[in-house]
Amino acid sequence: MMAGRKPKFVHVQLVDIETLSKAPYNPRRTDPHRYELVKTSLKKLGWLLPMYVTPEGTVLSGHQRLDVARELGSQKVPVVVLYDLDHERRRGVNIVFNRATNDMHKHDSGESLSERLPMSIVEEAIKGMPDIEVDSDAWYPCLHTRTTDTRELMAKNITHFIPHAIRQAESLFHWAKTSIPVVAVPSGKVVNGIGRLQHASETGISDVQVVTVSPFVADLAGVMLNNLSMDFDLEDKYADILRYNSFRRASNRQAHLMPAMCSDMVTAMSKSGTTQRSPSVFDPEDEKHVRAWKRWYGETVLDFGAGLLDKSLTMRDTMGVDCVAFEPYYTGGRDVGFDIEGARYITDVFLERVADGTEFDSIFLASVLNSVPFQQDREHVVRIVSALSNPGTAVYAGAISRSADRYFAAMGLKDNVSNHETQFDSSFAAGYEEGVVVSDLMKHPKVQKYFSIDEWRELWAQGFSDVHAYLFKPNKLAHAVCRGPRAVDPTVLSAAIRFEFDLPYPEGTLDRSEQALEAFSRRLGMAL
Repeated sequence: MMAGRKPKFVHVQLVDIETLSKAPYNPRRTDPHRYELVKTSLKKLGWLLPMYVTPEGTVLSGHQRLDVARELGSQKVPVVVLYDLDHERRRGVNIVFNRATNDMHKHDSGESLSERLPMSIVEEAIKGMPDIEVDSDAWYPCLHTRTTDTRELMAKNITHFIPHAIRQAESLFHWAKTSIPVVAVPSGKVVNGIGRLQHASETGISDVQVVTVSPFVADLAGVMLNNLSMDFDLEDKYADILRYNSFRRASNRQAHLMPAMCSDMVTAMSKSGTTQRSPSVFDPEDEKHVRAWKRWYGETVLDFGAGLLDKSLTMRDTMGVDCVAFEPYYTGGRDVGFDIEGARYITDVFLERVADGTEFDSIFLASVLNSVPFQQDREHVVRIVSALSNPGTAVYAGAISRSADRYFAAMGLKDNVSNHETQFDSSFAAGYEEGVVVSDLMKHPKVQKYFSIDEWRELWAQGFSDVHAYLFKPNKLAHAVCRGPRAVDPTVLSAAIRFEFDLPYPEGTLDRSEQALEAFSRRLGMAL
């Protein structure tokens, strides 16, 4: 147990309901069936936990309860006000509260929880149970918290740990400077918040706040608090954020080329000609290695989605390759913010080479599409890469697969590993597409899409007639070698270009779509 951490107790206060407004960025979908259960919960149990709001009254946690309270005619609602959260942090808190309140595991979603919600218990529990008078003192149990010794309460609740819930509590503690009370019966048996209690125990927080409920309503309270949650609509409310947070972090610099840039050659040059070896065996400073590389990949290449440009510069400056780079989310090597003018300059140089008809021997996409959040966005990239390819071009595309340790850790299927997606065990399944994980909620919310080999093959087959896809075992990557670009559909390509070259930033866009349309039109000899 850690020592010396002070609890971050909350001050719950009643405020006029009309002073509150719903966050426009709230990503939760309202499900009519679950909404009725929220209504039942408030009518029979009252406010077991408070809402959390900004000083301006924007709701961070409790949107559905706010709607129900208004429907029931309430004038006052219990809130905790959170201060000093910037806009990005508020968005992250909005999602984390949902995960932290329900004692969720990594693989849980609102839908999966509702499928386990035992309606028989709900129906049986509410039989003969009167509604609590709206706005009465009994309607606000969360106003009456008591402070309880963490160790004593833990001793009464010996159970398996919930790492994901613990890390969500840590996210709220560290980033939002707050906590959520534990809900328990008078004997100390926790009804909701076991993960929050475990977090306090694990991190050395001496005391926790507890909301007490009667044993007669404990089963109903447990069902409602632990199994009732709305799903997220990340594709709508968070779409642009997830797009511009796809950038490669400064800490992701590596000294060697990525597998997509050398693994095929390294494998072919093994003694057996088929042994897959780590890309680190290729030395970009070894002249013999470089000569072999150029024979395999050519002298003129494109690094599409070049990230920090470190690999592009290695190929250009160290290996003497004519390497063209494209990176719309260039950060200049920073973990925070973008070098927008730098990204536009990189794009302008790239488009000059597009327009002048430069023929690329090879095109590399090294883990680029893992960070592209939506399938349609990935298809746009494939169409553009196909249009950049000639009959002699080979495209080498790699992506982290669903066989990788990182994916298993992100899904809670094995112990955590050290990387951005699973840091603090706070990542979870996005729910809108298989293999998509949401992470880094409190800093730069982003997604990672982990691919099956079949998915990877099918994606690239939209742009190429010859796609060889396989698992590169040393790094557990889905790898594809693509040849034979398909015929260009001007309408489809135009839409892809308008999207890719007008990608969003927190303020503004890449703003190069018109230049890109002109460059590709010149290259292809067709009007776009």
